[in-house]
Amino acid sequence: MRIAIAADQAGNDVKARLIARLTALRHDVTDVAPSADIHGGSDYAEQVSLAVLRHDADRGVILSNRAVGASVAATRVPGIRAALCNDPYSAYQGAKSEGMNVLVLALHALNEESMHAVVDAYLDANLAPVEVMGGLPARRLQQVFSYVRENVAANLSVADMARVVGISQYYFSKLFKTSTGTTPHQYVMRQRVERAQELLRQSQTPLVSVATQVGFETQSHFTSVFRRLLGVTPKRYRELQQLDMASQQDERTANAA
Repeated sequence: MRIAIAADQAGNDVKARLIARLTALRHDVTDVAPSADIHGGSDYAEQVSLAVLRHDADRGVILSNRAVGASVAATRVPGIRAALCNDPYSAYQGAKSEGMNVLVLALHALNEESMHAVVDAYLDANLAPVEVMGGLPARRLQQVFSYVRENVAANLSVADMARVVGISQYYFSKLFKTSTGTTPHQYVMRQRVERAQELLRQSQTPLVSVATQVGFETQSHFTSVFRRLLGVTPKRYRELQQLDMASQQDERTANAA
C-alpha cells in the first residue's frame, strides 16, 4: 500500500521508526513533509492530505503533539476524511465504515507499541469509498495534477490548466478551489516549492539554478514564496537538511561500532 506520512517536530524520531517498520512490511511509504520541524504549524498535515487527493498515496498517517489541530488542517482539503484515533478498533472502523483516508495519531497519548497496533488495524481495513460533492470530476482533477507535475518549470497559467480539461478559466478556477481547497495559483506555487525541496535535498545545485528549474523567474521571488510556505529560506533549508543527514550518518556509525 502507498502511504503518505508526516509529523511535527516532536514526532520526527517516531516517524522515522514507523517508516522503517512499514517499509519492512512492504508498504511504499513517502515522507511528504521532511522539513516540518522548521517552524511548527500544520502545513505537514495538509501535505499528507494533498498526497492522498492527488492519488500519490492510498492513505495518509499524521503524527503530532497537536493532533486535533492536525486533524482540522487535514480535513480542510476536500475529499479528505481525517480523524484522531487512539485505539485499533476506532482506526479499523473509521477506515471501513467512514472512509477515513488519513489517520491522525496523538504522540502524547500512545506509546510506540500501541501506535503500531492502531496503524496496523487502520491499514488492515478495506477503505469505504469517499464521495466528493461538487468540484472537478476525479478524472479531470488528476489530469490537471499530472499536467502541473510535468510542466512545473514552465510558465503555467490558469488558462493553460483550464484548457487541459476543456472549460473556461473562470469556471475552472471555481471548480478547482472546490476540489482542492486552494486556488490554481496557490497549488502551482506549492508544487514548485515541493520540487525545490527535492532538489535542495539531493544536490548542491546553486539556488539561482534551482529557482529556474522549478519555474521561478528570479531567485528573490523563489526565496519569498519558499519562505512564506515553509518559514525558512532555501539556503537555510538546505543547511538544515545537511545537518540532519550528518546527524543520521553519525548515528549509523555509532550503532555500527
